[in-house]
Amino acid sequence: MPVSRRADLDWLRVLAFGLLIAYHAGMAWSGWNWHLTSTESIDCLREGMRFVNRWRMPLIFLVSGAAIMLALGSRTPGAFTRDRVKRLLVPLAFGMIVLVPPQIYLERLYRGQFTGSVFDWLPQAFQGGPYPNGNVSWHHLWFLAYVLVLTFAALPGLLWARSPQGRRALDKAGHLAARFGLQWLMALPIAASIQWLAPISYNTNGLIGDWHGLVHYGALLLYGAFLFGSSDMLQVLNRQRWLSFVVGVAAYGALYVMFLEGTVRPTIAEADRPIFALLSAVNTMAWLFAITGFANRHLTRRPAFLGEATEAVFPFYILHQTVTVIVVYWLLQIGVPPIAGFILAVLATFIGTSAIYFGLVRPLWFLRPLFGLKVADSRSIVMRRQPG
Repeated sequence: MPVSRRADLDWLRVLAFGLLIAYHAGMAWSGWNWHLTSTESIDCLREGMRFVNRWRMPLIFLVSGAAIMLALGSRTPGAFTRDRVKRLLVPLAFGMIVLVPPQIYLERLYRGQFTGSVFDWLPQAFQGGPYPNGNVSWHHLWFLAYVLVLTFAALPGLLWARSPQGRRALDKAGHLAARFGLQWLMALPIAASIQWLAPISYNTNGLIGDWHGLVHYGALLLYGAFLFGSSDMLQVLNRQRWLSFVVGVAAYGALYVMFLEGTVRPTIAEADRPIFALLSAVNTMAWLFAITGFANRHLTRRPAFLGEATEAVFPFYILHQTVTVIVVYWLLQIGVPPIAGFILAVLATFIGTSAIYFGLVRPLWFLRPLFGLKVADSRSIVMRRQPG
């Protein structure tokens, strides 16, 4: 979404959203309840998804926080606000009106809650109130709503952070954190949210009532702005990348043995919640530190395709789940075996989303704003292709 010329940040953005697309393609066979759920599950797939769940969305919010700070640059608050509305609110509204309804229709059809063609269903596409009881939802696009709200909530702090006084304070904080290993204290707000806010939260990914989600992702957004804005912090994460990796492995191992092993969805007893919260938070931050450190160390080059991939990430994210649901619906209807179904769902999602993006979204100027792209970019593409 934002303009960033940091190779490591762009690599992380592309890889994180690519993983998200593959993750959603596997949800039907995970054994967890999803929009379309197979009666057969792939246990090893679920365990792999359970592992990446601990840092998958946190990584996306971390990267988004860094990118938001870079996008803010020297813009005025008004210009930045208008840009965020165009880049986030417009695609969210478009997605809810055009891209999410086909997902809900196929879910209703698959579960026997509706019979008839999509044309029969269209008159009630937005009736009944919020999903799941009704048909109004943002489904996978919840991320856009959260980033939009959290960006505006954090804007005063971000504006202060770019001021001379703010830069001096953050430089000093980054230096002290790097010198004394204080970055590990970042796990404490995450643990506190799991401990005290998660039990009273409801409406996960629904914004209103999701107190834990707002605090959790809001903290990660700010962490991203801080970590990628401090050369001292990036250097220490680079140096300590293997240490962070070991801490992540150990924390996840303890978390798995104590709470996750042998369960589809773990139930945490109230007496065990403090240790669960602390292990979860340390595990999440350790993997984020390790991934950031390895990216900063090794993903420093910018091959020709990275710029194109970075631009394509956001439209791919907006489009992919509708393609996935359509593909999975037909795979389940014809009874494709689970492992083959998962592989085909991943391949078909990438191929179908690529076809829509390269065939329609990228070249057509009037579609680009609906997917968070700048209209001016399409004109420059045409100009670059012209001889001379």
